[in-house]
Order: sequence, then structure tokens, then C-alpha cells
Amino acid sequence: MKSCKVGSCELKLGEDALIRLKMALDRSKANANADVDRLARQLLLEYVNGYLEGGNSELATYRDSSRPTFVGQEFASMIDRMPELIEYLPDLKRYLIGFPKVTLPNSDSFIYWQEAKFGLKPTIRINHLTLVQEPTQTVVVSKMLYASHYFWTAIELRVLVPDPARGPGFWFASVNRSRSDGLSGFTGALIRGKVRGEAEKGMMAVLQSTKSTLEQH
Repeated sequence: MKSCKVGSCELKLGEDALIRLKMALDRSKANANADVDRLARQLLLEYVNGYLEGGNSELATYRDSSRPTFVGQEFASMIDRMPELIEYLPDLKRYLIGFPKVTLPNSDSFIYWQEAKFGLKPTIRINHLTLVQEPTQTVVVSKMLYASHYFWTAIELRVLVPDPARGPGFWFASVNRSRSDGLSGFTGALIRGKVRGEAEKGMMAVLQSTKSTLEQH
């Protein structure tokens, strides 16, 4: 934080959040780190509450390049390039773009945060997860609202479709998309490879665990 400024900061922060954190940073105090940590938590809570009230328009604007990056616009542009949403899940697409004004029948949702261990540094992420259960399919979608490094936004889509011809089995489809920066050049290529590897490893672990659980019943 000491060296962070608008246009150059290792953390992904909106301009207002960066200014507030810089103002709170007093290295002369013994509890300086605790003060910054406490304010960071408060800022993240305000960020989530803003999203719950105003949707994508309340997501961050990053000014760490020659042009501002609007996370809400990046998210909309990203899912506009997902034909599987447009063709098979149009109601879900409208919900992802129009939340909270647009509601989604047969769904539950919640916000969660996680510390993801990939790339070259731990990354704090905040996600909006929605679960849709219908007779013909179950859909789980996680929408990234914030990441402290690497990503502007991302979506993780999981669809489970029963197949009566295969007995109790079902088809499982997984689609991941993201918008990121700082992943170009030699170092970026290494990070991309590590991120992709960790994502694949995590998916395989979840599938193996789910398979074992289902087979026990």
C-alpha cells in the first residue's frame, strides 16, 4: 500500500478505495497493519452491499492503464460472447446482467469470499453464486465480483442434465470464462499456465469427491 497510487498498484482497487486506504495508512503506529486490514474488510463489505443494491453498475472501475476498466462492462461483454448462455440459458443471462432488478425463478443465491492459491501470489476473490434447480436441469453459476490480483471478472458455469436412458446418471457441462490483465509476456504465460493447471486440478478434485459421495448412496 505504501507505494500504491492511481495508475500503479499491485492490488486491484478502485480509486476511492485506494485513497481511503492510503489516508488510513500510518506506518508510525504499532497497529498500522491491523488498521489497514480492518478498513479493507469494511471497504469490501461496502462493495458487496453496493452490488446487492445496484448490481453491475456498482462494480469497480480500475484506473491502472491508459483507459479506465469498468468491471460491469467487462462482465457484460464477456457473457455476450458465451453462445451457450444465449441459446440455452437466456433467463440466466438476463439475471446475470440485470441483478438485482431481474429475478430468476427456482433459484437461490449468496455471496461468498475465498482465498485462491494460484499464480504467483494468493488472491482474494468475492463471488456471487446462484443455484437454479429445475426438473430438466440443475445450474450452478459463480460470478466473480472482485479479485485482488490478475482478474477483472470471471464466470464459472456448471450444468447437470439428467439422462433417463442412463439410469440415475447425468451429463455434466462446465464452462469457465474470465477477463484479466497482467498476464502477457513471459511471466504472464507462466502465470496463465499455473492458473489453468490449478483450475483443472480443482475441477478434478470436485468431480472425484462428488462421484465418491454419490456412489456411497
